[in-house]
Amino acid sequence: MANSDHINATSNAADETLNSDYNVGEESLESSEGKVTRATLAQVIGDRIGLSNSLCNDLVLSFFDTIKQSLIAGDTVKIQKFATFNLRSKRARPGRNPKTGEEVEVSARRVVTFKPSRKLRNLVDTRGRESES
Repeated sequence: MANSDHINATSNAADETLNSDYNVGEESLESSEGKVTRATLAQVIGDRIGLSNSLCNDLVLSFFDTIKQSLIAGDTVKIQKFATFNLRSKRARPGRNPKTGEEVEVSARRVVTFKPSRKLRNLVDTRGRESES
């Protein structure tokens, strides 16, 4: 097999994987309140791969705890084909109390930023336009 044939075969396999990455199936992730919760995620994982709800709940909690601990340590968390979580340091700045109009100083802080992957942005944009029709 020529090198370019191998690259094309690998690329085609990667394209198939990308196309199935966000296939959420027929079941909805929405709870009755229109929100996706950790319990909902655990239930969907359990239904898809056949594990107990308690094991899936532990898996979901561990996943989010790993992200949280990485961010606390100052690390960037990149989940390919989904999103990147970064920390951004903000300097102290003057602000204003909206009720009283009094000037106050907004303290320096670190904030978490979420940047969705291009694939996720395109998927959300495409599905959002379909629901508007």
